[in-house]
Amino acid sequence: MPKKKEKDYDVIIVGAGIAGCVLGFHLANARIKVKVIEKKSEDNLFEDWCDSIEKKAFAFAGIQAPKGDEIREERDHLAILTPDLQTTIHLGYYDYWIVDRKLFHQRLLSDAEKAGCEFLFETEIVEPMGKGMWVIGVKTKEGIIHNARMIVDCSGKERILGMNIEILDLNLKPNKSDIINAYREIHKINSKELNWGEHEIKQNTLYYRHGYYGGYNWLNFLKEDEIDIGACVGKSITNKSPKGMVNDFVNSNAIIDNKKLRGGGDRIIIRRPITLVWYGFMLVGQAACQTISTNGCGIGSAMIASKIAAEVIVAAVKRKEVSIDSLWEYQVRFTKERGRDLAANDILRLGLQKLNEDDTSFLMRKKIVTRIDLENMIHAKFRKITLLRTIITAFKGIKRIKLMLFVRKLTTQANKIFKHYKNLPKEYNTRRYHEWLLRSMQLFKEIEDLEPDFVGNI
Repeated sequence: MPKKKEKDYDVIIVGAGIAGCVLGFHLANARIKVKVIEKKSEDNLFEDWCDSIEKKAFAFAGIQAPKGDEIREERDHLAILTPDLQTTIHLGYYDYWIVDRKLFHQRLLSDAEKAGCEFLFETEIVEPMGKGMWVIGVKTKEGIIHNARMIVDCSGKERILGMNIEILDLNLKPNKSDIINAYREIHKINSKELNWGEHEIKQNTLYYRHGYYGGYNWLNFLKEDEIDIGACVGKSITNKSPKGMVNDFVNSNAIIDNKKLRGGGDRIIIRRPITLVWYGFMLVGQAACQTISTNGCGIGSAMIASKIAAEVIVAAVKRKEVSIDSLWEYQVRFTKERGRDLAANDILRLGLQKLNEDDTSFLMRKKIVTRIDLENMIHAKFRKITLLRTIITAFKGIKRIKLMLFVRKLTTQANKIFKHYKNLPKEYNTRRYHEWLLRSMQLFKEIEDLEPDFVGNI
């Protein structure tokens, strides 16, 4: 029999990633006794590359903006390349900082520790412990049980706890279409003159090639003599290795030094969020599927969700009431702040992912997918598709009428899901929420089952 440990903590967080650190920091600052349990060692916790993080997320989450060596670049311009590399769409703004992931994460961990958050490293959690409907603790690989009033899953794509709770969609296994494989490397470059296809890569611009193998590639100068090269591919689209794609680009450009300075890769879940709360239980970050599906950026969402979750947990713990009714505010607030936009854009992502490079390039070249559409998708926003815009779009794509009908189905469904998420029950009611969730699943399944019969047609 495993030895049971006394309940010493108000909150246990599983995972010391960005979400776990931000949440732990805010809880400890509010005098909540919190422990973060992480299976990695502290030395191996930090990712050794740069990431784009929304500026909005820092202000929202109450986290100091990056400064000094933490901030690698502040890009005010983003260029989207079509999959066929024939067209460039220049976006009006890119409201992200490009941040040194390792230094930023180290700072978050340090701030959480200074606030009073306790960390337990090199301890693998294997499952949640339950009592009736309640989650009351977690069990380690060695059989030790840690109990607390509240348990939060911040374990990232592994979703250690959520995958073991067989209620609602908490134990959801992502489809292949909901997963991308990502890889990036930073290299020295011996010249400022670099081309991608026919496009000259300028130092003050971040370049994304959208819609390539169900994902995207990017190029970005971090310094005059350093470049960040990355690739993400849809798991359901191709078996191509993103690392191989990066290496092919490096090897085909003599001005790029073959030696990797920094980098790495991972699998990323890119679907709309799942149910976020249960009795004594929450999910935050990638464990809750909160990544922006159209660009794979998840840190901003994790920070925003962590701040909301912390405020809800503090109030619930002080009331000594951590039932789903008490925690439901987190579900409602995150859905309003970001979840409904993520869901609507995920409809568009699922549909566009079914197209080949020629069709996707056509939609972007003809401005059927517009600059504003791309800006919104990258910044986790959704703009309702109006009847007037539908007519204009149909006219632009008259030569590919079947493709236009397909796009029309996508936009109609995206509008429906956005409206549906706005109607999320404001208070938890089992019957009403189950009805809402089933309708949501149905709307997405209609798109998942939709197969274009025109791909490549002109």
